[in-house]
Amino acid sequence: MKKHFIGIGLLALLCACGPEKTTTEPQNEYGIVLPEGFEIDRLYQPGAHEQGSWVSLVQDDAGDFYTSDQFGNLYKMELGEGAPKVEKLNLNIGMAQGLLWHNKSLYALVNANPKNDLGTQSGFYKIIDSNADQLLDSVITLRHFEGNGEHGPHSLVLGPDGKSIYMVAGNYTKIPKDLSARMATDWQLDNVLPVILDPSGHANELDAHGGWVAKTDLDGTHWELFSIGMRNTYDIAFNADGELFGFDSDMEYDLGMPWYRPIRMTHISPGSQFGWRTGTGKFHEDYPDNLPGIADLGQGSPTGVVAGTGLIFPTAFQKGIFLLDWSYGTLYFADLKEVGSSYSAQISEFLSGVPLPLTDAIVGQDGNLYFLTGGRRLESALYRVRYTGSESTEKPKASPSEEALALRKLRKQIETYQMKKDAESVPFLLEYLSHEDRFIRFAARTALENQDPSAWIDQEIAENTPAQIEMAVAIAHKGNDAQRTQALENLIRHNPKAEMGTIRAIGLLVSRMEAPLASPTKKALQNSLKPLLLQAQADVNREVVKLLAYLQDSSIIDPVLTAMETDTIIGQSTRDKYLSAAISGRSEQYGNDVANMLANMPNDQHISYAKSLSVITEGWTKKERDRYFDWFQNALQKSGGKMYSKFILAIQREALPYIPENERPYYESLAKNRESGATDYLKGVSQPEGPGKAWTSSDIIEAYEKRKGVPDFKGGSDMFRASLCINCHSMDGIGGNTGPDLSTVGTRFSLKDLALAIAEPSETISDRYEYSEFTLKNGNTVSGRVLSDVNGKITLSTSAFSPEVTTTIARKEVIKEMISKTSPMPNGLVNRLNDTEMVNLITYILQGGRRNPDVY
Repeated sequence: MKKHFIGIGLLALLCACGPEKTTTEPQNEYGIVLPEGFEIDRLYQPGAHEQGSWVSLVQDDAGDFYTSDQFGNLYKMELGEGAPKVEKLNLNIGMAQGLLWHNKSLYALVNANPKNDLGTQSGFYKIIDSNADQLLDSVITLRHFEGNGEHGPHSLVLGPDGKSIYMVAGNYTKIPKDLSARMATDWQLDNVLPVILDPSGHANELDAHGGWVAKTDLDGTHWELFSIGMRNTYDIAFNADGELFGFDSDMEYDLGMPWYRPIRMTHISPGSQFGWRTGTGKFHEDYPDNLPGIADLGQGSPTGVVAGTGLIFPTAFQKGIFLLDWSYGTLYFADLKEVGSSYSAQISEFLSGVPLPLTDAIVGQDGNLYFLTGGRRLESALYRVRYTGSESTEKPKASPSEEALALRKLRKQIETYQMKKDAESVPFLLEYLSHEDRFIRFAARTALENQDPSAWIDQEIAENTPAQIEMAVAIAHKGNDAQRTQALENLIRHNPKAEMGTIRAIGLLVSRMEAPLASPTKKALQNSLKPLLLQAQADVNREVVKLLAYLQDSSIIDPVLTAMETDTIIGQSTRDKYLSAAISGRSEQYGNDVANMLANMPNDQHISYAKSLSVITEGWTKKERDRYFDWFQNALQKSGGKMYSKFILAIQREALPYIPENERPYYESLAKNRESGATDYLKGVSQPEGPGKAWTSSDIIEAYEKRKGVPDFKGGSDMFRASLCINCHSMDGIGGNTGPDLSTVGTRFSLKDLALAIAEPSETISDRYEYSEFTLKNGNTVSGRVLSDVNGKITLSTSAFSPEVTTTIARKEVIKEMISKTSPMPNGLVNRLNDTEMVNLITYILQGGRRNPDVY
């Protein structure tokens, strides 16, 4: 499927194909950029009334709103002529990231913070008016879920039939075992080479299913696993065709790596799989065993998703989907275009602001767009966007093409067999394994896998057809080794083509084998692949090299090294992952790590080759070893995400055990010397003059607002280093990675938010950076960030300032485990600073470490 990226080279195309954005400067008191003809009103700020930071929003039949604080209560809001009337619901429930009003009931998907005071667990709840007095007074627990935090249970949406509810959860939320599923649930990593886990420890212990969508009835009785393989989709929405869409997040630490995925819009068809895996294991979007996104958007933090249906906006806006980005304060519009039984999407910017941490949005009964800002205890607000221009706001007429309608109808017919076993369906499903529409092929193969394998696994399939590939994928998932071997031999009999589907099917069959490949099959596979080495497009070349490395074919070492040394061109498709339309207009909103990487970009093709070569155990010459390890020294000079250098070093370490013992000390010393080369962040830094004090958030705000002295850029940079902020936080691409990157903090944090984070770091701790506490049988307590929890051993990083300092404890010795309520960031790091030094520090952070001429 053709996808559309937001790229500088595509900006003109997007403006032509999507709703045109003509306004380039804020035209309102809130500093929010809007298209011409739109107006915006800020209706309410809950923080001014100590009502928390709101993250979810819904409207009831009477037109009143319900909303939830991320870490606290539910609230009801009535809008009238005067000030809004807001009251807290007197119920022990809150922390709802998903709210839905239907049949006079409020449904809530709760993402419970472990430190909550409400006694609420993560789960699905129904809140009703039990005595018909127009007040919600009773909470019914429909289901608990195991998961919380930024990758926990997220959002709810009513199904098109009005009788079902769909929920979405992040990849830290376990799928209940009793859910019936539209897809095979024997998921594995499905990588032909070993997966390297994230060096930061993030998501390393998670199951391969990733984030997921489930469907249930209005009473939460019957459950169905609808889709899997997302990273952390926060919200979902149905368009007017009754098709479901999501907005999935990236892993920003992976910038520059071949497995990096930008944030992307997805068409979540029934039974879909999107191929998220931890660490290096993510599926390529062209693998036949997963589906692609329909638009890539670069970098950001996806939150809300809302269809334009019901808006009194220009007609084009009513037909598409709005996508909210929390990090960079941008609300995008996706203009959907039919592509077979699915869609593509042209993406344009609808509104933006600094800071504007968007959390949720709905279409109001009055036809206006309402959205919230907040999250992570940031200052929160409710806004309303109205159209006051002269364009037609006529409701769009349903106008899908006959071809699209027919294909969608066919796909839905096929999808019915994902949930029922029917031997008579097998010929029908086999017929559509070769359909030209990828979503139809995928649906047919998924349905086939849910039928009895004995009814289809031995069926004759025409060779060199899409059906042969889909059948090979199905056999890899559901067959035994003999059947996998037969499918593999069928693929290689007439020399496989250098195209992604075939190469991936071979890799999947190999990776699912329970026993080693028989020598004749291995040799035949090797002979069929060698003519394809470095002969195809870049993505396919990667897969061929992986397979030949798996087969331990040392003859590939020299040509692959030569490619790594001589082919230095970075492809446009790689650059398009990082270039977004917003960069050209307001690049200050994007992390400097992206800009630095674009200026000093790693070659992700070569990184993939280096990882593949790391598993070849024999056949190296001394000259080839030297060339290989020289490449690492060059790669480490490039820029990428926070884990870039650590992943490069991890690949290097994978190769070290296969070096002959007499040569190993030399190559190990190369690796260690590079890894231990720490930057001296305090060189040439002026220390605080003081006198300091025990800074509180109110003190910081007061000092900043008085603006004592003219902010000094070097003074701010020095205080960022002298206060040890740089040891854990990066700024302008420089610094540690055990805490959040602060380059774009000014796009979502107000002065109040930043002051609180500095003075009271334990008040809000992102679950990516929180520590775990383990109480041991001997009475000791060990605290740190979990890097791995495998084979009965837990490895922890115990110092935010020195993340390389680790300790390992035995799982059997643990008697209690809990999330630490104390931030790894110590209190008082800034207490040496005087007022002027504090103002310099705060200004420096809010400006993202950039010498903004309007400030300095």
